[in-house]
Amino acid sequence: MRYIIIDADGLITNAIEWDGEAEWSPPEGCTAIESEDGSPGDSYIDGAVVLASVLEPEPAVPTFEELVAQATSFEELKALVAAKIA
Repeated sequence: MRYIIIDADGLITNAIEWDGEAEWSPPEGCTAIESEDGSPGDSYIDGAVVLASVLEPEPAVPTFEELVAQATSFEELKALVAAKIA
C-alpha cells in the first residue's frame, strides 16, 4: 500500500510503500496517510491532496545583439526593440 508522509504543516514530505502492519512509524511530528495521490512538495489539507503549483518559466528576453541579428532593416530593429520594452 502507498502512504504519504505529512509534516505538521500539512506538507507532503515523502511517499512510501508500506504494508501497514510491519513495525514502522513516521518521523517525529509527521503522519502517514494511505493515499495513491500526492508527492513530495504537495500539501494535504482537510483530508485532500492539493497539488503544488508549478510555475511556468518566463521566456528569456532577447538581448539587443539577438534583436539586431533578427532584424533585416533599421525600421524592423526599432519595431523589435519597441515590442520588447513595451
